[in-house]
Amino acid sequence: MAKRALLVVKDVSGVVALAERLVAEFGFELLANAIAGEALQGKGIAFEALEDGAAADLLSDREQGVSLVVANFVDVESAGRSFMSWKSALSAFDRGIVDTIRAAAWAVERVAVLGNPSDYDAALEELRANGGKLRQAFRMQRATAALRAASEFDFAVAQYLEVQGADAPDMGALSGYSKAMRFAWPRAQLLDTGENGHQLAALYGSFFEHFKQVAGGKLSYAAVLTVSRAAYLIGEFEKPAVALLRNGKIVAACLGEELGDCLAQALEHEDLEGSWLVVNGSVGVENLRRAARGGVAGVLAPDYSEAELAVFEDDSAVTALASLSGMGYEALQEVRSVVGGVLVQDKDRVAVNPMEWTVLSLAQPLVEDWESLMFGAKVVRHADSAALAIVSGERLISLEAGRYAPKIAWNAVEESGIGLANTVAVFDVPEVEPECLSRMKRHGVRAALLPLGGNEQALREAANECGLVLLGMSKGMRRL
Repeated sequence: MAKRALLVVKDVSGVVALAERLVAEFGFELLANAIAGEALQGKGIAFEALEDGAAADLLSDREQGVSLVVANFVDVESAGRSFMSWKSALSAFDRGIVDTIRAAAWAVERVAVLGNPSDYDAALEELRANGGKLRQAFRMQRATAALRAASEFDFAVAQYLEVQGADAPDMGALSGYSKAMRFAWPRAQLLDTGENGHQLAALYGSFFEHFKQVAGGKLSYAAVLTVSRAAYLIGEFEKPAVALLRNGKIVAACLGEELGDCLAQALEHEDLEGSWLVVNGSVGVENLRRAARGGVAGVLAPDYSEAELAVFEDDSAVTALASLSGMGYEALQEVRSVVGGVLVQDKDRVAVNPMEWTVLSLAQPLVEDWESLMFGAKVVRHADSAALAIVSGERLISLEAGRYAPKIAWNAVEESGIGLANTVAVFDVPEVEPECLSRMKRHGVRAALLPLGGNEQALREAANECGLVLLGMSKGMRRL
């Protein structure tokens, strides 16, 4: 019996090259839908025409000799946007192809299903290594991926109908919060430990679509958290920026006209060892060497030159990641596990806008105060509440985060003994006690910014009495 392969695709990337090898090396006969057939015809490859809706029925008949299915479909969200009514959209969704994918997965004892161009080379190598056959382990691996894809299609259609098919729109669904939520992230990497050495952990989702690891060993649990927060933080700035983070916490941050000046300050920081160095430009060979000598745990940058990569070869203890892209749609929401479920909220990615701030005091901010306060606001929104950032120019002098109250955060700054002359302060919660303002002014803090919602009258009076510049912002930055 001749070996047969079904090609039912909407994306023909890599399909022609795969088909050529299947025919030439392994003697497959091809059946193709209209889109795949058009691509094959252009290369003179013989095939039998096949309707999308008929492919699943062929798989139910063992006598048809089908042992390989190549299938992919247009995602529901993209297809749905092309139509005015849910009825026309429903008829246009690739149900026939998805039925084929599901049928192929159910026939895993004799059929392998390839749903992604990245699978094609693996399938050819599998055939070459096993005398033109596909092992059970290979078929099983592809079947599990296929069933997940089919179930995701069904769920996406249900969500589409929830939004578009009802007599009255579901406002929750329109806002991105459907009646049911599905988490179906693929496992990206097993981790050696969790937060503690005795815990197991794994990384799921598209993390490695946003970052490429170019040096170092397997990422740790803490490194993944740190890199994620670092990416959000550094993405706030258009000017040259450098930051240090450790265990998901911000250690230092600096803006400047020259990236080299910011790097010089960061590399002199007392907490350099064990931190991740994060930049939004080229680090440079000498700076990487200094960072390695200083004991950094890792580096995150947009890219690296060959000379810079050579530095990591000399010091294998340093992990290096390159940023591949901005954050995708899935990064617009935060998910936290709770008893029996999860909490989901929008990621706070609203731009920091000083035009929305209100000057509460009689004293008015200087031009440089606005710049410093804006920098501080961008930093503190990525810290843990209750947080207090002390800023000089566009450099983070101190960050007290994760405290129970702003007063405790200020007490920690005050007790540290750091110089506070001509600095500004940014709080991420409104419950600031008026007496803190007079103490800040005595230590040299020039201006303070906090979310509105506290005892504004008492704060105004305290600021005016001591001469502190006080501003309020309508959008809070509270983080649990």
